[in-house]
Amino acid sequence: MRYVFVISVFLLLACLPAAAQSPSQLDIQSPPNVLQLTLAEAQRLALERNLDLQAQQYDTRASDAEINKAYGLYDPTLGLEYAEGESRQRLNLQFYSAQSKERYRRFNLGLTQKLPTGADLNLEFINLRSDQEPAPGLNPSYDSTLTFSLVQPLLKGFGSTVTEQDILFAVKGRDIAIEDLRETAFLTLADTRDAYFEVLRLRDNLRYREASVALAATLLKENRARVKAGVLARVDELEAEFGLKQRERDLLDAEREYQDGIDGIALLLNIQGEISLAEDQVGIPEVKADLSEGYRQALVKRPDVQRRLRNIERLELQSRIARNAILPALDLAASYGHAGLGQEYSDDLDDLGSDRFRNWEIGLTLSYPLGNREARHEYRRSEFERKGRQAQLGQLKNQVYTEVQAAIRLLLVSRKKIDVTASGMAFAEEKLRTLLKRKEVGLATTRQVLEGEEDYALAQTDHAAALSDYNKSVTEYLKVTGRLLEEEHVRFIGDFDDESQSLLGLEP
Repeated sequence: MRYVFVISVFLLLACLPAAAQSPSQLDIQSPPNVLQLTLAEAQRLALERNLDLQAQQYDTRASDAEINKAYGLYDPTLGLEYAEGESRQRLNLQFYSAQSKERYRRFNLGLTQKLPTGADLNLEFINLRSDQEPAPGLNPSYDSTLTFSLVQPLLKGFGSTVTEQDILFAVKGRDIAIEDLRETAFLTLADTRDAYFEVLRLRDNLRYREASVALAATLLKENRARVKAGVLARVDELEAEFGLKQRERDLLDAEREYQDGIDGIALLLNIQGEISLAEDQVGIPEVKADLSEGYRQALVKRPDVQRRLRNIERLELQSRIARNAILPALDLAASYGHAGLGQEYSDDLDDLGSDRFRNWEIGLTLSYPLGNREARHEYRRSEFERKGRQAQLGQLKNQVYTEVQAAIRLLLVSRKKIDVTASGMAFAEEKLRTLLKRKEVGLATTRQVLEGEEDYALAQTDHAAALSDYNKSVTEYLKVTGRLLEEEHVRFIGDFDDESQSLLGLEP
């Protein structure tokens, strides 16, 4: 149906003996180096090259890196200390005063590990070599301790949720970033499809205007010949000339709109060179539109709905952590170690390896801010925020239902417009053909022919617009029901480590 105008124009021009133009002359020729795009190719390039989509992919990768960063919580911390020094001081004894001097060398080793329960596990190895004046019983002496210690929160700060809160928040952040990426892909594909069908409409309109100019030129040529022959009045020639100028003006507007449309597609696809569209026929795809099923799929597949759900999950996590912060801080502290002392380092290590000088301690520490207003009101704030987001989600669901309903209505109306405009185009074509025949025998004026031709051009334009609008309405329905990526076989790859590969790809 789309190229019926080519046959129609040929038939119309064949009605005039002076019209020697063929339909191929109405095609918009593209230089060999111009990139020709099909709809599938345009969508593929949009996924690969669109800069907004690329920027969102970097943001999504950054959110994944945030998760790996948060897992650094469980990286063991190694501490080393080495120091040498000297200490001098005056001694204040009962019968005399004197001075003491100590030269020391200290070497400490520590290892700290965080546990999912919130506990801190520590291993500490302390070595001290001391040389004192006046000399004690052992001089020089080696003094060492090896201690294991554990501090485990029992109320406030207990559990993996509180311990891993940075990890859990980062995971929710990545989930939100993935939905942002999907939404950007939705908008990019929808904009690409709409721009593609719009340019097809503009190209058809340009061709209709070219045919209109050709017919007006033929009419002017014929009128001039008849004026010369004295068959027509001079006013008929002027009227035909004015009609040609009007159509040439309309052609210039059509050319400008077409080039603007091409530039819009090039911007979406991030293409610097010249492009043109392949000779695609605008089809009439059949879409099974169902309100209840479309609404159900929209709640599951639409990125904006899923992003709201992920935000609510994040607030629920924040609320659980805030509720834990209301509890008193009750910590279990336990330690066990061995101590050693000797004039030789080997003697010190012998003591350290035995349990003769063991040391241990276990106890509880309780703290609680009286009133605890900060924690209590932080919990209230998080709950209010969560309930507010749930109310917004309910409003969004109502909006989604309305959008699906409107998209179905638009789909049905757009489909009917195709039939109406096709009928109008057939009527305008037959009317113009009749006027051309009547003019040949002097029963129709130049103005009537020009008006009939303009009616036919407008009918062709309306039909092309109806086809374009219907395909746009299909895109809108797929978008509001969340099925657009699925229908175009776009999937989320999810390989965050390989930066050379896109996070979105087309299924083979």
